[in-house]
Amino acid sequence: MKNDKPNNDNHIEHIRHTTLVNDQGIRFAEFELAGDEQDVSLLDKPSDHQGQEPVDSAAQTKESLIVKPQQPLDMNWGEDFRYVTKEQQFVQKARELAWHVEGECPFVAFKSYWPTYDQMASDQFKWYFYWREEVRSGRYPDTDLSYLFVYFYELIHGVGWSDPLQGYALMEQAWTAYRKRYAKLDTYLREWLYDFMIVHSLDMPIRETYQRFPRVLSAELKEKEWKRRFSLQPVELTWELLLDLLDYDVEKSRFYQENGRKDLERYAPKVIALVDSYWAKMKGQRFIDRFQPRPRQVKRYLFRSAVYDHGLYGRNVVLTVVSLSEYAPLRSYITGLVRLTENKLRELRGFKGRLRGADAVEPEVEVIITRYLKKEIQEQLEAQRKQAIPEVQIDTGKLRRLQRESDQVRDMLLTEEAGQQAEVINSQPALEPAPSVGASSGHSEDAGTSTNMASPSKGRSSRKTAAKKPDVFQAVMDFDADPYEPGTIEVRDQLDEANGIVRSVNTEQSEADNGRFMEPSGSADDSLMQSMGSLEEHSSEAGGIHVMDPHVVDEEIYTVMPIAGEQSWQWEVEDEEWQELAERLNPIHLEVLHSLKTGPNRPGLQQIAEKAGSMPALLLDEINEAAMDTIGDLLIDGEAIADDYIDMLETLKPV
Repeated sequence: MKNDKPNNDNHIEHIRHTTLVNDQGIRFAEFELAGDEQDVSLLDKPSDHQGQEPVDSAAQTKESLIVKPQQPLDMNWGEDFRYVTKEQQFVQKARELAWHVEGECPFVAFKSYWPTYDQMASDQFKWYFYWREEVRSGRYPDTDLSYLFVYFYELIHGVGWSDPLQGYALMEQAWTAYRKRYAKLDTYLREWLYDFMIVHSLDMPIRETYQRFPRVLSAELKEKEWKRRFSLQPVELTWELLLDLLDYDVEKSRFYQENGRKDLERYAPKVIALVDSYWAKMKGQRFIDRFQPRPRQVKRYLFRSAVYDHGLYGRNVVLTVVSLSEYAPLRSYITGLVRLTENKLRELRGFKGRLRGADAVEPEVEVIITRYLKKEIQEQLEAQRKQAIPEVQIDTGKLRRLQRESDQVRDMLLTEEAGQQAEVINSQPALEPAPSVGASSGHSEDAGTSTNMASPSKGRSSRKTAAKKPDVFQAVMDFDADPYEPGTIEVRDQLDEANGIVRSVNTEQSEADNGRFMEPSGSADDSLMQSMGSLEEHSSEAGGIHVMDPHVVDEEIYTVMPIAGEQSWQWEVEDEEWQELAERLNPIHLEVLHSLKTGPNRPGLQQIAEKAGSMPALLLDEINEAAMDTIGDLLIDGEAIADDYIDMLETLKPV
């Protein structure tokens, strides 16, 4: 809808004003200009001042088109309009609270992803500054991980220390104190301490050593650790670290999987150290000298994953790194040495088949490796042969008890002989008188008999109180040891002493039979037979001699079967090494492992140690010693099961 009616209220010439109305009832204004509107004078605004001189309209129009410059504003754009980041706010507040201290207060939990002061409640704020003062004083009460991160953020930004060495020491001390409680600290503190060394130009040694490199470890730290290990004399490489330098998967080898695992893990790192020492002695070049890659520059981001103000030290730094682990010539040579080592071990162990790729090693190096491995394997076989020989030990307590009971039997036999002789003497006057010759001969014969009977009992007549005749008895001692072996001379001497006791008893028994004139009574005979039965019982114990396994130091400690009052355990393991470990551990050790399955358990460990009459540290050392002999690694790290072996203890349970 269009209304073309001109606007009669508008008295300006050359301008057509049209009002438009659409379907929705909305009104629009449309102006049409003729094109010659320039310098058209506008109507003057009525003025309140009467009598004022008229103003030229053309001059007023031109003056209104001039824009006068404004005066500049008095403000600091760099400060008044500066954007303050979260990290900068944290640093500013941390410097304000650098020496703030709160009194003793209860612990309050605090968990935050990137913790700062602004995220703390009032009670959390008080606990943090009380706890921080305790840490600065060398005391480390238990706290949450988020409080620790706030403390490390402060140290990164220079809060709480005046010298970089002091700041580095404070970070390392707090890390050491809490790393067992919070394993995540290792991931961050290794990198942050390294960055701290870089930005402050500290020449601090890397104190952390690795059995295997963590996956989250940065490439710069990893290469620094490789260089340190190859620079040591001799080279220090573990099996786990050596695997990272090989161009083939040695653990999939048939020899490794069947029966060569222990040999390879034990001798391969030693062969690397041996060859490195050989080249250093013969050519004056070690591995890091002979296989020296070109340095390369890498960009490293500082204090990654921390609340860090990059305006302090910058976002990143450029480092010069020597990538030993990625250098192809070094990896190829190390791989050849390991292949050659496996081939020699296969030959010495009688294993069929050989690996290819070992020909890259020099002939003189191959001779040295062959000689070394042959010597080591022969010594190992000889040690196993000696360990297979059973160790003979004499239980001297049982031997003394046997000797004492043998003396008692002998004294009883001699007492019986004296009583029989007395009865014969007392009965002589009651007999009919014999002829003088016969009497003389009879007296002489009786005297001879009496002399023979009395001869073995010289010096023991004071102990003869009864006269009874037992049956003939001979104690037999069964010793397993070979008396002709050089190592059993002491055993043979003790056997000779025991046999002498038995021969003495038998001799006295025989003499008593020759001089017997009357049958013993029943009651005395029963008492004597009971005594000899006790002797026979103790004699059947092989004289207290036990054949013990040479690996076992104490039967009660290393036997798997429980003794009276102990809990029996069931541990289902399929691996041969773990089966051997289960046999080496006794029920107390298994109870310790069961108590540590869910994590550190100091009260439970102390209770088990008190029950066993031992100390917690001693029990843990015994378990680790058995683990090193069987599975080749420590089973317990500190007071907790090593992370790699927690799954192996799932089947350990009481019966």
